[in-house]
Amino acid sequence: MKISIVDIGSNTIKLVIYHVKKDNSFIGIHQESSKVRLGESLAYSDNLNEQSILKSIDVLLLYRDIARFESANKVICVGTSAVREAKNNKYFIDEVLKKTGLRVRILSGDEEAYFSYLGASMSTCIPNGLFFDLGGGSLEVVYTEDFKIKNVQTLPLGALRLTRTFASQDGSYSKKDCDNMTQTILDTLPSKKSYGIGIDSLLVGIGGTLRALGRYDQKRAAYPFEKIHNYRLTLNAIDSLRKDISHMKPDEISNLLALDSTRVETIVAGIHVIHSIMKKFDFEELVISGYGLREGVLASFIQDPFTLQNHSIENLEKQILKVLSYNCYKYDISHFGLDDMMKDMIYYRLLKEREVEILSFALYTLSKLPETNKHYSLFYHILDQDYPRLTYREQVILALSIVYSKKIRTGEELFYKYNHLLKPQNLESVQKIAILFKLARIIIKTRSQIRIKLTENQNIIFTIIPTHKSFPNILLKQIIEKVSTIFNIPVQYHIPNKIDRVNHSTDKIISIKSQT
Repeated sequence: MKISIVDIGSNTIKLVIYHVKKDNSFIGIHQESSKVRLGESLAYSDNLNEQSILKSIDVLLLYRDIARFESANKVICVGTSAVREAKNNKYFIDEVLKKTGLRVRILSGDEEAYFSYLGASMSTCIPNGLFFDLGGGSLEVVYTEDFKIKNVQTLPLGALRLTRTFASQDGSYSKKDCDNMTQTILDTLPSKKSYGIGIDSLLVGIGGTLRALGRYDQKRAAYPFEKIHNYRLTLNAIDSLRKDISHMKPDEISNLLALDSTRVETIVAGIHVIHSIMKKFDFEELVISGYGLREGVLASFIQDPFTLQNHSIENLEKQILKVLSYNCYKYDISHFGLDDMMKDMIYYRLLKEREVEILSFALYTLSKLPETNKHYSLFYHILDQDYPRLTYREQVILALSIVYSKKIRTGEELFYKYNHLLKPQNLESVQKIAILFKLARIIIKTRSQIRIKLTENQNIIFTIIPTHKSFPNILLKQIIEKVSTIFNIPVQYHIPNKIDRVNHSTDKIISIKSQT
């Protein structure tokens, strides 16, 4: 099924067509963005002007044709800050319906914040965080604890709105302009105390300004991957760039950052908002989400096709929890029947919790990918995916672990190629995850049970209870020997023979020892 989401913003109108899979996951397959400056007139009037309305309708006619050409089953059209605030918004949506056949659903400030949070949270799976969506007309801020929304605000701090208020006619800023804009932002933002933000909270940002800044930071640092989702920007990087561009003219910024005209115009105001958020709420780092409002609207629609027609905020909160409970826990190791074994590995300090989490991602990832012996292609394919909860370094470890489990030499070559992104101890993590990944696949595929124990003389004992007569004993022996080598600890394993029903030898035990 294909679903198109049209997002009518203050500065741009965007179209994304998504392919929705049978498991309700989705991927963007077509994207368009058109600058219409619909909210520009709101700086001096309460109404959308006729010129921007006509331009918007032309864009929406184009998007309607694209959606039809791409065989989209449904087109969902939402309007945000500019449409919401304009006194003539009913005239606008009536004209759009009459001339394009598209029904525009105007989102309230809270709805926009909730949908933006849903899109960002289901793709980052950060339970405790301050999420913000910086648009052209407004700034949405959502604070959560354990995925439960504690505070929601929509603030008049959109990048286009601030640009129209504080920038000179040529788009540049004086020092006084920047100081006044910064003071306005700080005065409008709530205090950290009013939100009660915990020390384990992360800052997550959404919006085109952030994506542009992230791409520039990657270019400046010669980062080897062109991937913005889950990329992390430091306060120092934001502050440095803010000082560099604040007093440049738009054409100078364009040459420096290689941005299109849509983003160049508002980048200074946007970076001042981001810097002020980080300073006021004491965050040294922020996570960029490549997903937001459009993905949140889509996820909500998939759960309930009538969600945009008739719902309350209370029901929307319940729906968000339902979506996140599925999306953020589908990678959990417990789904593979290995949680007891992994808890024991952590308890005996043989694995770290993050290593177990990466292993669960490896098992989930490979179950969704076609079999291949093209290991380099597999490595880059995994890196190209968007994984919630994993940092960039952890995603590299994930890709290396899967490749290492298939071909050690290729895994080592790739490790040393990208070791500037890793730490020396990460190779040991890759080796541990890779060999346990191979062991786990045997257990899962044969539907066996496994238990682990550490003896007083520091031997690992694996007890494996198979459910099939045809069990790969020789393959298992080879893997167990590698476990012993990689963990540098004596290992023995037992296979109680519970399936030889002819001889009724249920207490027969095969015992093999392997140690370094």
